[in-house]
Amino acid sequence: MENKNTMVDDAILQSHPLDFGLVIEKSFENFKKIALLGGITILLLFLILFGVVMVFVAAFVGAASNLTETLTDFNPLDLTAVGIFIYVAVVVVITGLFAPIGAGFLKMAHLAKQDKPFSIGTVFEYYKTHHFKELFIAASLLTIVNLTLTTGLEYFGITIIGTVISYIIGFFTVLTVPLIVFGNQTALNAITKSAQLVVKQPFIIFGLLIVGFIGILIGLFGLCIGIIFTMPFWYSLTYTIYTHLIPMKESSEIEEIGTTFE
Repeated sequence: MENKNTMVDDAILQSHPLDFGLVIEKSFENFKKIALLGGITILLLFLILFGVVMVFVAAFVGAASNLTETLTDFNPLDLTAVGIFIYVAVVVVITGLFAPIGAGFLKMAHLAKQDKPFSIGTVFEYYKTHHFKELFIAASLLTIVNLTLTTGLEYFGITIIGTVISYIIGFFTVLTVPLIVFGNQTALNAITKSAQLVVKQPFIIFGLLIVGFIGILIGLFGLCIGIIFTMPFWYSLTYTIYTHLIPMKESSEIEEIGTTFE
């Protein structure tokens, strides 16, 4: 822990400059290794989640004919105070429970870089480690902040500002998950240090994320379903940005994951 904390703190102080072109190049090289399996994994997760949501909503709606209308017209502000609280609690818990999956895609990217084997099961491995707690806490905290701001501002009729603030928070906390799983940081430390790292080179990182977003959208040209197979590029990009800011030893952090439990 101490060694990893030192590496992260040194990176914040020294601020290793990012080479825009090199980061994109390495991200794309990594993406080619995980695109197929990563896309299949995302497709399976989407189908499972969609099925669960449909069953859950249909059970409460009581009529399939009203399902689409209910989902389209749903507005948390139409709920009672208790309803809003339950809505926020459910969203926070679900987001927290899904957080390890995003971390799993980052592990997939790491294994691909080292030319080590990985599988669909790799995406779920963080549910078995001590990192699960910190991933859950970080995702929950960020969700609470985002929901509070967006819902509150929407109540006063300034939805656009809430949306902008939500994106800004997402931008400065983009390195939270890799800091937890690779840097072994706590949730609060990861959120704070992510912001500290991003603020050192905001324009370059922002440009890289824009390229990543555009790269994902390219999948829309593949009858829309292609976006499922371009989404792993985001994880490759996030992983590459992190490793260029905080260099990792080839046989270091990832090998400890799965063997360290609380």
